[in-house]
Amino acid sequence: MNKIYWTLSLALLCLPFVSMAQGPEDHHSKCLAHYLYEQQISNDPQYAANQARLEEETAIYTQEYMQRKSNGAANRGASVVRVIPVVFHVIHEGGSENISRAQLQNQIDLLNTDFRHLNADSVNTPAPFLALAADVEVEFRLATLDPNGNCTDGVVRVNSPLTNNARDNVKAISYWPSNKYLNIWVVKTIENLSGSAGIVLGFAQFPGGNAATDGVVLRHDYTGNIGTAANSNNAGRTATHEVGHWLNLRHIWGDATCGSDFVTDTPTHYGANQSNCPNFPKVSNCTGNGVNGDMFVNYMDYTVGTCQNMFSVGQAARMNAALSSAISGRSNLWSASNLTATGTTGTPGAVCAPIAAFTNNLNYICAGTTINFADGSWNGPVDTYTWDFPGGTPSASNVAAPSIQYNTPGTYDVTLTVSNSAGSSSTTLSGTVTVVPAIGQYGVPYNEGFESILFPGNEWVIQNEGGNTWVVSTQAAKTGSKSAFLNNYSGNLANSSDVFITPTYDLTNVTGANLTFWLAFAARSTTSTDVLKVYASTTCGQLWSIRYNKVGTTLSTAGLVTSNFIPNATQWRQETVNISSSSYSNKPNVRFKFEYTQGNGNNMYIDDINLNGTVGLNEAIEESLGFSVYPNPVSSSATIDFKLDDRSDIAIDVLDATGRVVNRVAESRMDAGEYQFELPSGLAGGVYSVRLVVDGYMTSRKITIIK
Repeated sequence: MNKIYWTLSLALLCLPFVSMAQGPEDHHSKCLAHYLYEQQISNDPQYAANQARLEEETAIYTQEYMQRKSNGAANRGASVVRVIPVVFHVIHEGGSENISRAQLQNQIDLLNTDFRHLNADSVNTPAPFLALAADVEVEFRLATLDPNGNCTDGVVRVNSPLTNNARDNVKAISYWPSNKYLNIWVVKTIENLSGSAGIVLGFAQFPGGNAATDGVVLRHDYTGNIGTAANSNNAGRTATHEVGHWLNLRHIWGDATCGSDFVTDTPTHYGANQSNCPNFPKVSNCTGNGVNGDMFVNYMDYTVGTCQNMFSVGQAARMNAALSSAISGRSNLWSASNLTATGTTGTPGAVCAPIAAFTNNLNYICAGTTINFADGSWNGPVDTYTWDFPGGTPSASNVAAPSIQYNTPGTYDVTLTVSNSAGSSSTTLSGTVTVVPAIGQYGVPYNEGFESILFPGNEWVIQNEGGNTWVVSTQAAKTGSKSAFLNNYSGNLANSSDVFITPTYDLTNVTGANLTFWLAFAARSTTSTDVLKVYASTTCGQLWSIRYNKVGTTLSTAGLVTSNFIPNATQWRQETVNISSSSYSNKPNVRFKFEYTQGNGNNMYIDDINLNGTVGLNEAIEESLGFSVYPNPVSSSATIDFKLDDRSDIAIDVLDATGRVVNRVAESRMDAGEYQFELPSGLAGGVYSVRLVVDGYMTSRKITIIK
């Protein structure tokens, strides 16, 4: 922009923010940097004063810098290249967001080609702008020494649910001193602006702010241009854009209509060039837009990454001014002493001992399913792998990415030990694999009133990322004296989720399935954003489909309650979960997940979960078989009785409460007639199922053995 520098007042710093809602495929790099900057300015007068002083320093530095570059182009090598030590903090839940070191190194390489103006696509820069394209003379290197002087590969990995809808909250769980390292946090998703339909790909903190939150946050699938980011048109430029903010660059349109980015050689833009690549020239009626129009190839626009290819000389001046300022908190990063302390002098560092970590593509499976495991170890190269898979087949492996089958229901740990010449480490994920019977544990009708079950337990699973968790409580109940209870009044984490998962149900021969439950919940305000969702799965919990969703005040059964909510008899409401489709009828394994997301609501209670349906899809077969097991309960011996109308293949099994076959009673092809078998002796006391399969038709009877 053809503009002059001046000392900025607080009013000038508080530029209006242009909020744009975009879909996931139609924008480049929607960031929150300016939005968060405005919040800091409003909340911290000292930060506002520091920014004004920084702008004064920047104006003086820029004038001198531009004189040195008065030929209109930054001469590569004309001054010292400043090296910035970098650490990546990968915050993940064991999924694809736990990206490889190769993808992280790829992002470093892309930053370096962009900031040194070595990017091959600079040939696409329109000729009038090419003369202004700058080598910023900044280089980024992964640290090889951590803050304590220990060996590192510049990557830290932390398993945390905060990877979802991340903001500054992820920074406290892994942070290195920001006066020594550029912290880059890689997450699964980033919380967008309230009410926005778009997604956020990254955000940065401008210079001079809170050291404990200083750095850049990136979505994993927009980090680099390989791995999980291979299919985007981002080209790794989200990081280039955000590091530009971190070095004090504004959006090129100034976050206002015909706004100022405080750079002399960038044209005035009417607004952001949103998720596209305009034809040159893109001209507006803004004063200062000129005959060449928008510099839409600039990294600080919102064009797609494949369209962007330059910083201007004026922008390079502004970024180097930030690196030279003590106020900015950036001046120590590239000092010789800090490069030595962080192991980024360019001298190869020592080989570091690896830190064991791994991922698995599935956590909840039906018996007989195979799980793929993948090494995610970090901090150093791995020479040897030792895996331990109790309950799996095989039960051990020494390859980087084994595939393991689990045939027996239960919950299992997995251990990985990795080593190289520098040392070894082990990690165990407790209960990372849950195997449930391929045939549901319960039939219909089914009712659970939480009066006598183990909750949580092997059948009822809890997943908690909030401040509290689901428990069985005697505070209130629709019937009986107990219910499932979530204490929100004491303050769950905002936007966190608390989940419980039901046992599995056999809906074979069931049509018109119907799930209901009783709910008591109170909102605290008319702007409540609390959400309750119920999902269903027919794959033992591998895949879930949402079947119920209520939000805000529509979820409340008791209006607004600001005190500790304990419902009375009139503050309960029966809710219905839509599972009437053929997707759930006649399925042998159906499971439900209740997920509450905190939005400053009050306590929640759930009681009397009922599962019903029409049993008898094959009533004629059931009647003709006359299948029974008697007496029941069994104290000594029992008889299995059935009849066949035709010659048939039959199999009789006894299954324990987990669905595991403990005895094969018979397996044969049999003629028409009536048959009796004795229940095997020696079974321990407990609940069992006797399963009869006749020419593929399956039916079962539950029995109780009393010892």
